[in-house]
Amino acid sequence: MQEDSSKNRLLLTAALCFLVMMGWNVLFPKKRPNPVTPGAVATATAAVDAGVAGSPEVATATVAAPPVVPTVAVKGETFPFAGRVEYADMKVPYELSITNIGGGIQTYVLPGYKERNKDNEATDDPISLADPTSFDVRDGAAVTAQMAGIQFLDETTFTVPKRIPFEVVGKTEDSLHLRYTSPEGVVIEREYQMRPDSFEMEMAVTVRNGSSQTQRHRMQIQAALKATEAMARGSGFLANFQPPPDHLQGLCYADGEVERKDYTALKKESSSFKDGVQWVAMDRQYFLSAIISRDRATPECQLSANGDVARALLVMGTETLKPQEEKRYKYTAYLGVKKESVLTLVDANLEGAVDYKILGMNLAPLCTGLLWILSLFHGFTGSWGVAILGLTLLVKLVLFPLNQRSGKSMRAMAALRPQLEELKSKYPDDKQRQNEEMMRLYKDHNVSLGGGCLPMLIQMPIWFALYRSLWVSVDLYQQGFLWVADLTTRDPYWILPVTLVVVMFIQQKMTPTTMDPVQQKMMQYTMPAMFGIMMAALPAGLCFYILTNTLLTIVQQHLINKSIGPMGGSPAAQEAKA
Repeated sequence: MQEDSSKNRLLLTAALCFLVMMGWNVLFPKKRPNPVTPGAVATATAAVDAGVAGSPEVATATVAAPPVVPTVAVKGETFPFAGRVEYADMKVPYELSITNIGGGIQTYVLPGYKERNKDNEATDDPISLADPTSFDVRDGAAVTAQMAGIQFLDETTFTVPKRIPFEVVGKTEDSLHLRYTSPEGVVIEREYQMRPDSFEMEMAVTVRNGSSQTQRHRMQIQAALKATEAMARGSGFLANFQPPPDHLQGLCYADGEVERKDYTALKKESSSFKDGVQWVAMDRQYFLSAIISRDRATPECQLSANGDVARALLVMGTETLKPQEEKRYKYTAYLGVKKESVLTLVDANLEGAVDYKILGMNLAPLCTGLLWILSLFHGFTGSWGVAILGLTLLVKLVLFPLNQRSGKSMRAMAALRPQLEELKSKYPDDKQRQNEEMMRLYKDHNVSLGGGCLPMLIQMPIWFALYRSLWVSVDLYQQGFLWVADLTTRDPYWILPVTLVVVMFIQQKMTPTTMDPVQQKMMQYTMPAMFGIMMAALPAGLCFYILTNTLLTIVQQHLINKSIGPMGGSPAAQEAKA
């Protein structure tokens, strides 16, 4: 009995203990540990992936970081700045604003220059080198249109919104300091230092690991622009001679070369470059928006376009920061005119953005020389139109002796036309003998076959170089002369091309030739018509040059005809004989 009683007391004691334990858990529940944030889990996982698992406190860390004060929702603001750049005779004001939502350049305009529309006409809108974006933080896609905007890529282990809402921690007349603190305690700072007398501004991005865990990140910064109607229009009916009113290209300076990709091509396929990348830019016809890396580490360049926005990105390498470590990135932004002498001052090979190539030929030395001569004439006259006329006269004077010999050679060839016709009749079926006898005839009369076309061959590179100079020289952009409002665009009234057709017809009538009457007649009409069609699409400044050159050629031909006597082989002389 006693043994059974002992067993009963033991069972009763166990039951009471069980009830007490159950009651205790109900009355006094255990506190649950704070939930691990996705960022902390990602950090621990990333630490292992990054090869720092050998550190137990990092690889196995699951506790939350020390208390931090993350940046809460902030009000979207813009911070305006203004400046005025003076180089030689250039005085270019600019206006810019920076936004704390995303931390990029919100607007940047040059009030002294006007945008063009799709018809190549000036509008009332100033040239824009940065496009405004909305302040809607939920709009993650809009950050891709932000000039100097930064994004953190998938390798990043801490929490960063697509459009970072920065707090303003410092501002002066020419500087701005922004800060964002992530929930994990990682601090991101953006600093701007403006120069009121320069198109350059210095920028810095600092990433500081204020958490208790090793963090990893990969950052990119971009130049981005929205394509206007003028940029997207494309070339006109003469694609090789009539470029669009403006263009938008992504540029990348990589391995000592400037890589160019047009906006329309980037919409189809993006491009990337990894070797020796120094800067990226969005390139317009006369203006440039560039981001230059000032770090020793070489970033990667990516060029792309999505919708109506083109982007050129500097993608930095992956960085791993231990607690309290930081990484500072330094950049220079250049937003301004695409003028070689100004770009050289940036000291980053940015002058390579000026493209002097045409049809595969690099005409940089010739273009530079022509622009220097034009600037000299402009300094004396104050008019770029008069400067072009002065350049035409100078080139004509330099080539006068050559043109004189060419004119006499053509007259001599025209005088030999009857003998040439006789040779063709004498050897009708022997082309080789015809050519041999013709060469002998030219030699006996000291006639140079190349003399007649040599001045034209010399003029062609000058025409190409002047065409390219008008295409790249911001000095001539929207500079008017007589009835033409902009020398870099075509004549809106077709006065120049029509006048050139008439003048060239007169020149053809005066020029000696060895052609038969049928060929003469065809050349009289086809050559002026062809040049007239081309001039209808070419910049008015180039048309002024060619028209003036043609008029001077007529005067010179008249003097040659007067000094030598009536032409025997010109179309006019042939008609007189008939």
